[in-house]
Amino acid sequence: MMRLARTILILAAGGAFLAPLCALGHGAEFLSAKLTLLPDAEVLLEITADYGSNPLIMDEAAAREALADPVRLRQHDKLILLNSLGTARIWQHDNWADYAPAAYLPSGTEGEAHTLITSSWKWRSIEPEIVFEMQKGKLHDVLLWTQDETHPETPPRWMLLLAGDRSRPIPIQQTPWWRGWMAAAGAGGLFLLMGAYFVSRNFTFRQRTL
Repeated sequence: MMRLARTILILAAGGAFLAPLCALGHGAEFLSAKLTLLPDAEVLLEITADYGSNPLIMDEAAAREALADPVRLRQHDKLILLNSLGTARIWQHDNWADYAPAAYLPSGTEGEAHTLITSSWKWRSIEPEIVFEMQKGKLHDVLLWTQDETHPETPPRWMLLLAGDRSRPIPIQQTPWWRGWMAAAGAGGLFLLMGAYFVSRNFTFRQRTL
């Protein structure tokens, strides 16, 4: 019944792109997936489960199970496990404000402490854009939202992913080609200067010893 209500909410909103969203019930029934876009194609994905007063996630063990494989990264025709991108960092906290959009607050819990657990993965994207996909049969919906550290004035955008859904392509902040060229040229110039210095020093030393 709850999942049917969520589906109706999504259809009423016009698809996966949602306006400010409230969870049904007391706990946040969705996993909140914060994707932070960092310079030089680095991304940080932090997925949070609320297991306080949550009818779908009853305790810490269930929360950890939900976070073990919540979404996968699609690269061409392959689905990549998050844990293959690096070891997850997991911690418990009650700081909901930093791990969900400001407009996303479980209804009826404004004055309550949250019981949260977060898993995070950080990696450098080899693609100019990334796409996440949820496998079919997943119980926990994922609220995916982005925080662009390279353009902090840009407001977060989010979408709700259900089992079998695929996210829109998310552009990654790539390093400009000229920056890499300048770094290589700078390193090469430094190497030539050092080589010239040692050659000149060796030549001067040989003259003094003749």
